[in-house]
Amino acid sequence: MKAKSLTRINILIVVSVLCWYGRAASAALPKSTTIRASTTKEKSVSTELKQPPKWLEACNQLAPCTNILCSLAPLSTILHVSRSKSVGSLPLLPYSSMIANGFVWALYGHLAHLPNVKYANMVGIMLGSYYFKEWTAAAAASVSGAIIYHKLAITWIVLMNFFVAARFPRKVATEIVGKEGVFVFVLLFASPLSALKEVIANKSAAAIPLPFTVASTINCSLWSVVGLLLMNDFNIYFPSILGLLCAMIQLFLKGIYGDGVGSIKRQNSFEMMGQIA
Repeated sequence: MKAKSLTRINILIVVSVLCWYGRAASAALPKSTTIRASTTKEKSVSTELKQPPKWLEACNQLAPCTNILCSLAPLSTILHVSRSKSVGSLPLLPYSSMIANGFVWALYGHLAHLPNVKYANMVGIMLGSYYFKEWTAAAAASVSGAIIYHKLAITWIVLMNFFVAARFPRKVATEIVGKEGVFVFVLLFASPLSALKEVIANKSAAAIPLPFTVASTINCSLWSVVGLLLMNDFNIYFPSILGLLCAMIQLFLKGIYGDGVGSIKRQNSFEMMGQIA
């Protein structure tokens, strides 16, 4: 009898514990659901807060387009060089640096998972190669030595970056290529200033291509905003800001000196009007 009574007591204890656990679990269920709901709401609110404003998203969409526009800008200048069979005072550096810049940034876009950067700069590689080919075809034989140096520099940059991408871990390779891209980007957008001494000496900015300078100003402005406010990527916004400063200097020189011939004509017309008066 005692054994049966103990068994009944144990059964009652187990049943009461199970009932208590069931009530506790059912009481806790709405709270957990509420917690999940509030957590989901907080996540949605934080997602809404993280969404960039529309104007910044528009800059992000336009930046790759202006990058391609910037690569297309020298087309009219190169077509004129091809027709005239003369490069005049135009330097080769903007076109060789366009190839190097396009390759480095296309590789950076691939490593950093930035498709906008990658594909926009692949277009720059193709167009830069075309400009380089046309310039070298129209150049005099006296600059053949300089052309070889440019080809060697481009080849060295391509091989070195392939080695970095294959040898180092992806994160390390991305940082190395990004820092190199900063240097090459500034070189590209400052390259028209390589004729600065000639511009000041001749009081003519004919060596500074206006379409490329205008496109560079727009392109660097957009990438500066996107890199700083949206991507928060030093490798994007820092060279873009420096490139913007270089482009503004070129526009300033273009506004002061013009292309030389037109400036002289305007000056002569003003002198003639003064003599008539």
